[in-house]
Amino acid sequence: MSRLDRILTAIENSLAALALGGASLLACLQVILRYLFNYTIFWSEEATIYLLILATFIGAVITLRHNEHVNVDVLSSLFKERGKRALAVLGALITVIYCAIFGTYAWILITEPVALRILTPALRLPLWLVELSLPVGLTLMFLRSLEMLYRTARGRETFPEADSEYGEEAAE
Repeated sequence: MSRLDRILTAIENSLAALALGGASLLACLQVILRYLFNYTIFWSEEATIYLLILATFIGAVITLRHNEHVNVDVLSSLFKERGKRALAVLGALITVIYCAIFGTYAWILITEPVALRILTPALRLPLWLVELSLPVGLTLMFLRSLEMLYRTARGRETFPEADSEYGEEAAE
């Protein structure tokens, strides 16, 4: 695994674990406090939603890292290896372009004056902070897509690390 890949993997896994774990703990705490002590944390629902949104964007990147996004391979089944590789490169290129365009607009979105002024209803956080999960997720996905495009264009396995992780677990 390359150094960049290890760094990205650590960032992705940490963000996903913190967001999902935090949302789970907060939701459980809210239920316990509500039913046992008749006490409500007024901001817990909003915080849980924002954490789950972050976990979703980071989870999409992790899914891409393991090459497990849903795809339709009807067209590629009509081609031989070279044609399949060309289609894979085209798909990776489209993904890179998509992430670059929408990632750029996502970064612009959080710097808009409206996003800087508006506060969330319960947490009273600036809106840009809550919307940060979109540009961060798209930037991470852009980096993974570039990696996927490079490996596919060079004729290498897209993400061999992901396959070997599962292969070792399955063999045990």
